[in-house]
Order: sequence, then C-alpha cells, then structure tokens
Amino acid sequence: MKKLLIILLLLFSIIKVHAYENDYFNIDIPNNYNLTEETTNSYKWIKDNNYIAISLSKSDYNIKEFTKEDINNQKISIEKRINDRLKDFNVKATITSIEKQNIDDLYYLEYDLYLPSKNSIGFDTFQKGRIYTHNGYLITFIFNSDTTINNEEYNTIIKSFIIKDFTIINKYRVYLTLTIIIGAIAGIIGFFVSLKKEKHY
Repeated sequence: MKKLLIILLLLFSIIKVHAYENDYFNIDIPNNYNLTEETTNSYKWIKDNNYIAISLSKSDYNIKEFTKEDINNQKISIEKRINDRLKDFNVKATITSIEKQNIDDLYYLEYDLYLPSKNSIGFDTFQKGRIYTHNGYLITFIFNSDTTINNEEYNTIIKSFIIKDFTIINKYRVYLTLTIIIGAIAGIIGFFVSLKKEKHY
C-alpha cells in the first residue's frame, strides 16, 4: 500500500511540459508557464512572478577564452550596471556565483543572482542563468523566481535546452570594455520596475 501511494505521488509530482522549437533552439517549458513574448531574438514565458527568458544577439565574443580575471570583471560590471539602474528603488542585486563551464566543447557562463526586493514588491528575487557564445551569436537563458530556485526544476529545463548548430566560429579575443551579459539579465530590471508600478496602484 505504501509503495502504491509513493508511486501515485511521484506520478502527480511530474511536471507536464510543452516542447518548444524554432530555428535556433529546442526547449521543454512547463505547461504552467505562458508564452508572452516571441520575436526573432527574444522569447519569454511567465508564471505568476516567475519567468523563463531566452535571447539571441550578434556577438564577437568567445566565452571559451575567458580567464578568471575576465569572469570577475564581468561580475563587477554586471552588478554595477544593474544597481545603477535600480538605485531609485533602494535595492541592491548581488551575483552570488559566476563561473565558466562547458558541455561537449560548448562553453558558457553560469551565474546566480539575488535581489532583496521583498520590502519593495513583496518578495525577494532569485535568478539563475547561462550565457553561451556560438556561431557568432550570444545566446542567454534566464530562470527568474520569487523563491529560492528549485534546482531540480531548473536542471530539468536547462537539460532540455538544445542549441542548434552550435559550432563557435568567431576568432576574436575577449576584451571586456563592455559587459556582454548585461542584456541577459536586464529583463530583471524591467520586470522589477513593472511590478513596483503595480504595487503603487
């Protein structure tokens, strides 16, 4: 009887997903997320205060060449840019971790970001993301949540994220005069600002 109950609970706990595919990538999105943005370079799915976002942009960067110093400079620059834009809201974002990783020679930066926004909009903000370079493009994946991120859910989604034709062809050395991943997490600013405005009505 206990085994049957456990099996039933496991079956009910399985998240139903919707397979999304285009010319650039494949991904399985949980059915409780609704597609709210779909352009040639920007895709966004929302569930309550949470969202999944993917963006594509031309880039001459190659994350494979990033040094530890490059990565640390990215962390500093990203935090500064975000916090400069959020200074009127009395909150400060922190990147709690950022590192270079690779799967089958596909290199990416993976980061965790925390925004203590509870006093402003009623909940804190947590974000986990990856930034890939391939085929002359910068591709970003964002998972944004109003609670501590469920790593099991995140891992299930990110494992289903398959970039098509991902051979890196650019030959440029990385010079970090500009932040390359600010676009990847700029969505948090717009999301935060829109929620802040809703709180005022």
